[in-house]
Amino acid sequence: MHRVIVVVAVVALAGCGRKATRADCEHFFDRNVEIQMRSEGVTDEPSIKQRQTSLRSTQGEDIDKCVGRRITDGMLKCADEAQTGKEIDKCLR
Repeated sequence: MHRVIVVVAVVALAGCGRKATRADCEHFFDRNVEIQMRSEGVTDEPSIKQRQTSLRSTQGEDIDKCVGRRITDGMLKCADEAQTGKEIDKCLR
């Protein structure tokens, strides 16, 4: 789950765009969890949703730090299209 923390930190450092909402930050977080689980062979949606919810409750402080930071719509779109952890990392640069 180290990568999830990195995602939130990188989003927090984005220098242009608009201020990230909680929904934006949760979107990045959830997308990263989904990609990671799929890479581990977990593909059923209920398991992915359950893990996202569980991690959001334990790492909510990291998500809170992301709120209000700069983000672009392009970063969100890129994250939606990413298929691997490396691809999602590139979206956040």
